[in-house]
Parts: sequence; structure tokens; C-alpha cells
Amino acid sequence: MKLLMTALLLASAGPAFADAASSFRDGKWPAVVTQGRAEATAASLVLAGRAQLVEAAYGTRDKAQALDIVAQAERSFDAALAKAPDSVEAQLQKAVAIGYRAKLTKSPGLGKDARKRFEAVRAAHPELALGWAAVAGWHGGAIATLGNFMASNVLGAKAAEVDVGFANALRLEPTNPVHRVIYAMTLLAMDKKNSAQAAAALQGIGQLPVHDGFEALLRSQGVQLFAALKAGDAGAAQLLSRHLQAFGTLS
Repeated sequence: MKLLMTALLLASAGPAFADAASSFRDGKWPAVVTQGRAEATAASLVLAGRAQLVEAAYGTRDKAQALDIVAQAERSFDAALAKAPDSVEAQLQKAVAIGYRAKLTKSPGLGKDARKRFEAVRAAHPELALGWAAVAGWHGGAIATLGNFMASNVLGAKAAEVDVGFANALRLEPTNPVHRVIYAMTLLAMDKKNSAQAAAALQGIGQLPVHDGFEALLRSQGVQLFAALKAGDAGAAQLLSRHLQAFGTLS
């Protein structure tokens, strides 16, 4: 379904969007931003915003700079929603941006806002793997940051949501490397004792197909993490996971 949607978008898009889509497939994030904004369709603006989120999460070392880029991404998603209010991808990606701001600023209010948006998309589109993964990742991230007790009482996080959500995401998109890598990283962030379960999630990660630069980036991380887990040092694997995950390079 994902490939069909991409093909349809490319078939109906103008040259600038075709360039933006090609750049996104190649992982050329600055080009995606420029080209996506130039086309200024809802779909191309979502691509521009997604590229900005990748730059913020994996290409910055300064928190203020990361926050600025996330804010730019959120404006891209807002512009996409102004053109297409029903765009599910724009809704989800805006929630991701809010979740990133919550993580960077340690804001419970923003965290709850992101969760409600993820849950709304999941409820309306239960066939969408990313909706399940986003909710599951939110719960796991909250627990990893605050601990089970505080995350439960302050944010309403539930450990049970992690396995359920990712199980549904993997059922819907079994070959998507992104869900597997985020699942493994979430497990390790929660507890290094989850290393065996994380390794199982990453089994065969290097052989999974990728369709764009983001999937390629996450698959590469998954290969590194799986090798660390197979080496048998759960603590080292957990440290590597923290470095590889979104904003793991911030000083």
C-alpha cells in the first residue's frame, strides 16, 4: 500500500515534487526541504517537514538548534494541513514534532498533547502501522524517561501498550525496518534486561527492504545495534542505542 501511494503521488506531482520525492528516497534532506517547499503541495510539505525532523533528530548536536529545526518542521506540517486538513500523514507527523518538542523541553503538557494526537489517528485508522507504533513508542519513551511509577502517575503511560502496539505495527508492516528498530530501541531504553527481546525484534534486519532514506538510516542503525546485542553485552548495546536514537548526539 505504501508503494502504491508513493507511485500515485509521483504520477500526479509536478517536477519539483518528483525531485523532492527522489531526494527523500536518497536521503538528501536539505534538498527535500528546498524542493518540497518550492512545490508547496500538501504532500511535498509533509516530505519537507519529515526531512527537517530527520535533520533535527539525527544531524544536530545542539539542543537549541534542534528545537529550531523541529519548529520549522512543525510549520511545514501546519502548512500541509492548511491545504489538506484530512491528511493523515500530516496529522501524524505534526504529532511527532510535538512529541520531539516534549522530549527536548521535558514538557508533560506537550507529551500528553502528542499522545492524544497519536491515539486519535490510531482510532480513526487502525490499519495504519505507524499509528500503532507511535502510540507504543510514546508509552515506552515516557517510561524510559521517568520510570514506570512516575510515567504512569504523571503522564498515564502504560508498559503493556509497548508490546501490543509494536506487535500490531509489525503485523501490518512486517518488513518495515523502522518499526523493528524503534521497538528494539524502546525496549532497551526501558530496561537493558530486555536485550533478548530487542535482539529478536532485529533478527534479519539487514535483509529487509528499504524504500526511502529514512528507512535506510534506521535499517543501518538496526544492523549496528543487532551486532552489539549479539556480542552479549547488554549494557554496551543500551549505550549504543541511546546514541543512535533521535537526539542521541545532543551534547
